[in-house]
Amino acid sequence: MTIDPDGATAPYLQLAALLRTRIESGAIGPGRRLPSQTELEAETGLSRSTIKRAVEVLKNEGLIVTSPGRGLFVAETADK
Repeated sequence: MTIDPDGATAPYLQLAALLRTRIESGAIGPGRRLPSQTELEAETGLSRSTIKRAVEVLKNEGLIVTSPGRGLFVAETADK
């Protein structure tokens, strides 16, 4: 996963777009766990606060849900 920190788009929006693509393509299916913040930090080099902002974007879009103590999961969605 490549994030361009000097790009025109903010890094948190780049991360949100990458995760959104994984979700919409089915690479991470409904009900499946997303990588943890620690895993995303290691994979992207982004700070926790940047990752949290990206997660908030996806939560607000209804694409992911949190399960306290378990992590982030792709929201269960109706078949299209």
